[in-house]
Amino acid sequence: MRAHLASVLLLGVVASGCLILRDEDKQAKDRRCTACHGNASAEGDSVLKSAPPNDTRGNSGVESPGVGAHQTHLRASSTHAAIACAQCHLVPERTESPGHNDTDGPAELTFGFLASLDAGSPRYDATARSCSDVYCHGYAASQPWNQPRSSDDACGSCHGVPPAAPHPQNAACHACHGTVIKPDRSFIDPARHVDGTVQVGELACNSCHGSTDAGNPPPSLDGGTSRDQLGVGAHVEHLAGFANSRTVQCTECHVVPQRVDSPGHANGVVDVIFSGVALGPLDGGAAWDRSAATCTAWCHTAGATAAVSPPWTSTSGPLGCNGCHALPPPAPHPGWSKCSACHPNATGDAGSPFVDKTLHVDGVVNAALPANCDGCHGSTANAAPPRDLSGNSDTTLRSVGAHQSHLRDAGIFRVVECGDCHPVPAQTIAPGHANGTVELVFSGPAIAGGSMPTFDGTSCSNTTCHKPDALRSGGTSTGGTDQTPVWTRVDGSQVNCFACHAFPPPAPHPQNFTCETCHLNYGGGGVFRRPDLHVNGNITFNVP
Repeated sequence: MRAHLASVLLLGVVASGCLILRDEDKQAKDRRCTACHGNASAEGDSVLKSAPPNDTRGNSGVESPGVGAHQTHLRASSTHAAIACAQCHLVPERTESPGHNDTDGPAELTFGFLASLDAGSPRYDATARSCSDVYCHGYAASQPWNQPRSSDDACGSCHGVPPAAPHPQNAACHACHGTVIKPDRSFIDPARHVDGTVQVGELACNSCHGSTDAGNPPPSLDGGTSRDQLGVGAHVEHLAGFANSRTVQCTECHVVPQRVDSPGHANGVVDVIFSGVALGPLDGGAAWDRSAATCTAWCHTAGATAAVSPPWTSTSGPLGCNGCHALPPPAPHPGWSKCSACHPNATGDAGSPFVDKTLHVDGVVNAALPANCDGCHGSTANAAPPRDLSGNSDTTLRSVGAHQSHLRDAGIFRVVECGDCHPVPAQTIAPGHANGTVELVFSGPAIAGGSMPTFDGTSCSNTTCHKPDALRSGGTSTGGTDQTPVWTRVDGSQVNCFACHAFPPPAPHPQNFTCETCHLNYGGGGVFRRPDLHVNGNITFNVP
C-alpha cells in the first residue's frame, strides 16, 4: 500500500513537471554557493551574492584575503566592465567539483585568458597579497588584494599617463583612443576598456603631434610648445623657410612613416636619418647629437666638410645670412658681400631677400659668375679698384691702394699693365683666381735688368719701375728718394722725378740737368713727348 502510494505520488510529480528546475530551485543552487561564502541576501545577481564577503571563515572586511577586492572586480565601474570570476580562479560546476573545497586553502588561482594576454605569466604572491604580470593591471604588481582602491580610481592605477616608452609620451589619451575615452579622461564605453583589445581610432599625424596637416610640432608628443624643448625645437622654422630658405621636407631629417603602426614609429624614439639636401656632398656624414641638440648637415654649412649647426632648441629666432656661413664666406670665397654679383638668386647686398627662396639651401650652389672683370671689382672705366671685392673705394686699404695711380695716364710714365704686378686670369674660374689671395707675380718692366721685386704687404722693393738700378752700368744707385713707395699712400707725394732717381742721377751719369740733351723723349718742364716710353724697362735716348 505504501509502495503503491509512493508510486502514485512520484507519477504525479513527474506528470506535473516538478522535476524541471524552477526559479526557486535556481535560488536553491545559489544558496549552495552562499552557504559557504558570499551573502544570499546581498543585492545583485547570483555572482555578486556568491562572492565574498563573507569568506569561508565568516570574514567580511576587505583586509581579509578571503574577502579582499572580490566585489571591486565583479562590479562594472566607470573605467571597466565587470571581471568574470574565471579570469582569476576555477568556477566549479558543483560543490564537489575537483579543485574546489578540497584543500585547506588558500583558493587555487588559475588565471583566465584576459589576465594572460600578450604572453603574460600571471601569478599571485600570497605574502604581498598582490598579482603580477597580469594584463588587467598592466603587467606590473597590482595593488594588494586586501587593500582595494575605489573601482572608479583615476587613470594611472594600472599604467602610466602616458604609459612608459615605447608608448608615445602624450598624455592626451583621447587623441589615439577617442572611441573609448573623452578629453576629460572619462570613458565613453567602459566595457571596451580592459577588454583585451587596445582601441585605437583612425589617426592622422596631427592626432598625436602638431596642429597642421603636416603634423609638425608644436605641440610635441608630450604637449610641449616651447622652442627650447627637444620635441618642439625648430620644426616651424624648417617647414616655413621664412625669407631665406626653401621649405625643408620632413624626410630630409627623419623617417616619415606611412602608417601610425609602421615599424620603428611610435616607439618612443625619433629615428633621425638624414637624406637628400641634408647630406649634400657629405657622403652620409651628417649626424645628430641628441645630448648637444645639434646636427652636422650640409644645410647649415654649404660645404663639403660637415660643421656643427645651430642648436635645434635655440630660442634666438630665425637665422640670418651668417647663421650658416660667414658673410661673405672665408677664403677662397671672394671677400665681397654683394651676393647678387655671383648669385643671381639674391637681389642685392648682404641680407637682401631672395628672388626665389626655393633655390636657396636646395643642395646646389646657384652661381652665375660675371663674364667681365668689373663684375666683381673695378668699374666700367677699368677692372682695377676701386671698387674692391668688398665694395670699398678707400685708397688706404690695401685692396684699393694705388691701383688707379698706376693705370692712369699721368703724362710722365707709361700706363702700367695689370700683368706687370700680378697674373691676369683668362676667366673668373682660372686656377689661382678668386681664391681669396692676390698672387703677386712681377713681370715685364718690373723685372727688367734682372731685378727681383718683392712686396712686404706695405711697399714694393727692387722693382725696376721705382728703383732702376739694374739699368745702371756697374749697378750703382740711381739716388731715388722714394724707391720703395707705400702702396696705400696715394697723395701724389711719391710721384715725381726725384722719387726713382736723382735729378740728374749721380755719377758716372753726366751731371747735366738738361735731360733732353740726351733723352730726346723728354720735352722739358716735366713733360714727356712719349710717356709710354718712360718707365718701360728701357733707357730711351731717341724718340722713334
